[in-house]
Amino acid sequence: MVDREIKGIVFDIDGCVVRGKKVIPGVPDTLTELRRRKIRFAFLTNDNQNTRHFLAEKLSAMGIPANEDEVLTSAIIAARAARELHPNSKILAFGGAGLIEALNDQKLDLVDHDHAEEAEVVIMGKDPNFSQQRLALACQAIWRGADFIATNYDPKIPVESGFIPASGPFIKAVAYATGKEPLVTGKPSEWSGEMAMKVLDVSPDQGMVVGDSLQQDIAMGKVAGLYTVLVLTGGSTLEEAQDAPDEIKPDLILPDVNHLLEHLG
Repeated sequence: MVDREIKGIVFDIDGCVVRGKKVIPGVPDTLTELRRRKIRFAFLTNDNQNTRHFLAEKLSAMGIPANEDEVLTSAIIAARAARELHPNSKILAFGGAGLIEALNDQKLDLVDHDHAEEAEVVIMGKDPNFSQQRLALACQAIWRGADFIATNYDPKIPVESGFIPASGPFIKAVAYATGKEPLVTGKPSEWSGEMAMKVLDVSPDQGMVVGDSLQQDIAMGKVAGLYTVLVLTGGSTLEEAQDAPDEIKPDLILPDVNHLLEHLG
């Protein structure tokens, strides 16, 4: 039994409630029961290519009714961090529609790639059109002194057939070339945990994170002071969890999300 009252839960998406284009069996019923119990929840993903609207519709189409305001992405977190840290800077962005929309929502000053020399900050997510030319533009801006922000450093994403590369390999290429590590604002950073709790309007001591990754979900929960639950339907294994150091050791390990209800008071 969970040793605290839980009023809000942050769920990872890929590898936790869905895998690829398929919902993990039983999850819709589990979430319906959480709503019945009046436990708030939101979906926090390091996906930064897709928009909040797209992800809410994707979840709903798979049988998980979700509103846009229940979806938080690493792109949204990066954009809000940029608004706080660099409100008046010219920003050169590399990413999909989700990142560009999030930056525009914060009314930040984006420069197009033809004027990359004006950039004072480079913000990177997973860019579906990333190329040798874009690699050069990002590196040149940073070599000229631009600050460097990244949505997340995930190496891979679980899909139905196994895994595909995530944002990390693209961002790592720029970091390696420039010798400058980015400020990473998505999971597992403190930015992501704090923002998730604000979305739920729940204090950390009454919050929980449920995810499939020790390095992202559990690490974020530990930094944010949340109760941490690892599910074994995605990236991390039982053996890895049992051998994990304290900073990423989950408070509870479950086969899947559906076993969560029996542990909540």
